Amino acid sequence: MKQINVTFLFFCIYNLFLFSSCNKKSFIDQEINTKSDSLDIFIVKMKDENFDYKTRLFAANRAFQWINILKDSSVENEILAYKIYLFGNLKQYDSAVYISKELLQKSKIDNDSLSIGRNYSKIAYYYSRNSQNDSAYFYYNLIKNNFLKFNDSISNGNNLYGMSLIELSIGDYSASEYSGSLALDYYKGKDPNYSATVYNSWAISSKIQGQLKDAILFYKKAISLSTLKNNIIIYKNNLANAYRDLKEYDKSISILDSLNTLEKLDRNTKARIIDNLAYVKWLANKNKNVLPELQNALAIRLKEKDFYGSIASYAHLSEYYKGIDTNISLSYAHKMYQIARSQNRAQDKLEALQKLITLDNSKNAKKYYNTYIRLNDSLQNSKQIAQNKYAKIRYESERNQKENLQLKMAQSANKLALEKEKTRTIIGAVSSGSIVVGLLIFAYYRKQKHKQEKREEVYKTETRIAKKIHDEVANNVVNIMNKIQYTEETKESLLDDLEKVYTLTRDISHQNNSIETGDKFESSLKILLTSYNTNETTVILKNIKGIRLELVAKNKQIEIYRILQELMVNMRKHSKASLVAISFQNSNNECFINYSDNGVGLEFKNLTSKNGLKNVETRIKSLDGSITFETSLNNGFKVFIRFKR
Repeated sequence: MKQINVTFLFFCIYNLFLFSSCNKKSFIDQEINTKSDSLDIFIVKMKDENFDYKTRLFAANRAFQWINILKDSSVENEILAYKIYLFGNLKQYDSAVYISKELLQKSKIDNDSLSIGRNYSKIAYYYSRNSQNDSAYFYYNLIKNNFLKFNDSISNGNNLYGMSLIELSIGDYSASEYSGSLALDYYKGKDPNYSATVYNSWAISSKIQGQLKDAILFYKKAISLSTLKNNIIIYKNNLANAYRDLKEYDKSISILDSLNTLEKLDRNTKARIIDNLAYVKWLANKNKNVLPELQNALAIRLKEKDFYGSIASYAHLSEYYKGIDTNISLSYAHKMYQIARSQNRAQDKLEALQKLITLDNSKNAKKYYNTYIRLNDSLQNSKQIAQNKYAKIRYESERNQKENLQLKMAQSANKLALEKEKTRTIIGAVSSGSIVVGLLIFAYYRKQKHKQEKREEVYKTETRIAKKIHDEVANNVVNIMNKIQYTEETKESLLDDLEKVYTLTRDISHQNNSIETGDKFESSLKILLTSYNTNETTVILKNIKGIRLELVAKNKQIEIYRILQELMVNMRKHSKASLVAISFQNSNNECFINYSDNGVGLEFKNLTSKNGLKNVETRIKSLDGSITFETSLNNGFKVFIRFKR
């Protein structure tokens, strides 16, 4: 009976264990499923266009956290791609570039040329959106020369169109039109709205160059191709402005009147149409009262914080009042100039300055004229620099392509040469062995010789220190002992003597201690030089940080330390200077150190007798530098040192 009870008890415990294990496994599976469900929920929310961009970005970040928890990288690239898109729409372009570069690195690891090209496109696009045109152009050009074959036609067209817009912005009209023509080749047979954007940019380029009839043809072409309502409105507005500049006011008014009757226009577009229509009507008939329309357009733009549109409104109002009230016209010109400055719009600033020059009194007009000349010169210079820079990017890229081709040819030739080299290697192996043995023997000899030289150097250093201690420190200590025994010197006098002994001891220590080099060199040198500050002598250092001494080679740092140390010791012993100035500067990869004190100086002919100064000359020669001394009796002492970094 007892045996039966034990068996029954074991059976119960075993079943309880199984039940517990099953429940635990079930709980783990449930937790994993819950996490997986959470990841899916955040991915769905990330893609859902019913949410705003911030909410979707939050969901994308949470999804990214979950893939790290689950160690599931299958959707990692998809989440990163969405984050780039969301950052771009939130105008956080730096973040969009950063994530694009992260994806680019993954593509390079996978050696996925198609993905590499697409990520280069994203980087270029968001650099452009962030007004970092130099970086954008570099990547656009990189894509043009290396990745067009991997991208689809629309992507290639967009990249080339991006290049053309940057070239247009710097006034490189020929390059811009050429890039646009390449983009059109890729857009051919695709959505015509892409081609329409190129024709619009060509029209803008022609208008800027004063080729208004060409501009009108291109605007009409863009309008005929486009199927997007907003783009058609923009192109028609641009066409109306081109007719206005040609003084074909009736055609301009007709286009703008038709646009003004459209419904569901956004407020900025409505203000633009109202303003342009009123202005062209006034140009057609200067007696026409269009002031209410001009003021209405300005009010809308100010409320919508449309700064670019406000500049146009102020320009038109200034023109309107020019023949009616000069003061009001001037006030609008001032407002135009202020907003153009705040938005850093160079061309609008120039136009506003032209108005101020015409409207203001002669004194202010002269000031505005000088500002106009400086700004215009700066703008033209900036455009020229940018054109040269982008031309260089194109040239370097083309040269690299040629070099890569030459490299491939060279590699083929090298393969053939390697086969020949194998034969030579076998023949040379035996002779090489004997050479290696000889080199090992020579290296051993050099090592032993170096050890002997180091021992001799240590011995010389110890001898020099011993001599200094005997000649300078010991003699002074004996003098102090004699004073204590045989004279009645005051305590203050004895303390002065002891301080001199301390100073001598410290100088010997400084001259023979190890020197901190590398990043700590500047701090070490500063401690050395400032240690010579006393109640009688002030040491001034100028621009020691600006010269970036930590970048100088370590062997040169040691020599600089010893040279300046020698000069300071010489100053302490001989010059009786109350003021020492040491300045540091660099220019064109050269460093300059200028030492100056107001001590007693010495006759120039006696310079050669100073052992310390001889050491300085020897050390500066080892730096492949130069040193110049300037001194005369009672006129201080100057040293000018120059060496290459």
